[in-house]
Amino acid sequence: MRMMLKFLSRIWNTISADRRPEWEKQREREFIEAVNSLKTLKVTPGGRMSIDPEEIREQVLEARERLKHFVRKP
Repeated sequence: MRMMLKFLSRIWNTISADRRPEWEKQREREFIEAVNSLKTLKVTPGGRMSIDPEEIREQVLEARERLKHFVRKP
C-alpha cells in the first residue's frame, strides 16, 4: 500500500510539476512568509480576511525607514 502511494505521488508530481520560473516561485514564497508574519490576520470560514490597520501602519513605517536610502530628495 505504501509503495503504491509513493508511486502515485511520483506520477502526480511529474504530471503537475510547477513549471514557473524560479524567481516567480521565490516571490510567491516571500509573499506567503510576509502574510504568515502578520499577527492580527484573521480569516473567516467564508474566506474573508481582516487585519488591524494599526499593524499595517507600523509595518509601512518600518519599511519606509529601512528603505529610505533608496529615495533621493529633490
